[in-house]
Amino acid sequence: MPGKYSRKPLWRFAGKLSLKVADALAPMAYRDAVRLDPLKSYVETVASAHMLAWLHAAFSHGVEVESYLDAAEGVPSILPDRRSWVSEVTLKPGITFHPSQEVEAKVIERFHELALQDCFIARSIKTKVTVSAP
Repeated sequence: MPGKYSRKPLWRFAGKLSLKVADALAPMAYRDAVRLDPLKSYVETVASAHMLAWLHAAFSHGVEVESYLDAAEGVPSILPDRRSWVSEVTLKPGITFHPSQEVEAKVIERFHELALQDCFIARSIKTKVTVSAP
């Protein structure tokens, strides 16, 4: 129909997985709760990519990690021309190391620096990515 389009996107991945996505511009009250939130998806993509780069840095330095869980948050912002974007993603990782290892805070911070440099997602976006202190 002229002037109409679907606001129910479907993400397909290699024909194996399909995800129903919410309309990112719709107010929360009008979003379908069953559909994936695009902002949360974006934040999780950034957090997951950083985690993998961080784990690689730790592994490369002989550090054994028991668990890495991130409660990352995204900051949606409005530009002067009233367009929205995600201005910042704050990573809030909780990291547990193997009981036989004590890892200093400066080493953990260095792994985050390496991850921010090495992560191709972080290098590909204009969103500021920060890591909050544990």
